[in-house]
Formats: sequence, C-alpha cells, structure tokens
Amino acid sequence: MSEEKRKSIRIKDKILLSFHPVSEEEYQTRVKDYVEGVDDPWVGSCHPLFNKDIKAHLKNIRDKDKDLAAVLEVLDQKLNLILGLVGTEEACGKANLPKKLYKVDLSARGIGFRTDKEIPKGTILDLAIGLLPEHYFFNCFGKVVRTEKRPDGYFLGVKFLWITEDDKEKLIEHIFSRQVIYLRMRRLQRERKDCE
Repeated sequence: MSEEKRKSIRIKDKILLSFHPVSEEEYQTRVKDYVEGVDDPWVGSCHPLFNKDIKAHLKNIRDKDKDLAAVLEVLDQKLNLILGLVGTEEACGKANLPKKLYKVDLSARGIGFRTDKEIPKGTILDLAIGLLPEHYFFNCFGKVVRTEKRPDGYFLGVKFLWITEDDKEKLIEHIFSRQVIYLRMRRLQRERKDCE
C-alpha cells in the first residue's frame, strides 16, 4: 500500500483529547525547539525538575546508542504521564494532558471532532492525543481547516501541521488496527444475518 493511501485512511474512533489555540509565533518557536532538541514533543511532565535532569542524560545516551535512547524516551514519557495523572491541576501547571474522551474522525493527516466553542478557521491548535486501548499519548500541532455549526455545537476539521514520524507511525498502526476490528465486526454481523 502506498504511503499516501496509508495516510488517507480515516476511521471513527474514541480517543482522549485535549487542545488549545496557540499563536503562529508560539507554534514556530516550539517546533524549532523540538527540531533543535531543546524541547520534546511528548506530553510534558508536571514535575519540570525531573524532566530537566533527564533530558541532558538522554541526549548523551542518544549520541552513543539511538535505540536505547528511543526506548528510554518512551519510558520517560510513560512515567511523565503517570506523574501527571497523580498530580493536581495546580502541580501540573501547563502540562498538556489529554483529559476528555472525544468521538473523532481520525487519519494520519488530521482529526475531526465536536466542541462547544467556535474556533475560527485558520487557528493553530496544540493537540494532546491519547490513543485507546493502547494508552499511547503524543502531542502535535494542527490547523483548523473547517468549522461547521451544528445543533450540538461545532464540528472542527483539523489538519496536522506537525507530528513526529514515530507518532505518525503509531497513529497509522492504531488506525489499521481499529479498521481491522471494524471490518471483522461487519463480517460477523453479515454472517449472523445470513444465518437468520
């Protein structure tokens, strides 16, 4: 299957999601920091001192063994999430943890979801996403490309502007996994119908 087709597959799903608008300047600064290794795109720890100490060590390990560093970064991300979940809102400060379950349209190119507040087309969003049941969490940025008024609020169509390659691959794996489950359920329903 071509890379373009893999990215285009869209599913309906339920995920953990948190989002907030950011300025173009903040978006550019944060992406630059991620690319230069000054910051990381994963969910921030609500304990910045722990996070600060480990970043220097991870950089040293990454220079010597990229695979080991990748494994340690994932473990660090998981620990940060646990710390975030047991911490209070005040302790977590600006941590962008996904807090609410949303029904979404999801692909490797973007996400669509309902919200109570109107967010204008062109707005850049800082997104924190938690894929279920894997509990894989990541941060990315997206741009609102569609805002549609509906009786129950607003439906936003958001195109991903920036997402790490690793997170994009995990997202594609998740989408394929959910699609396989959906196709199996449809086949079982058809088989049951045929047996009646």
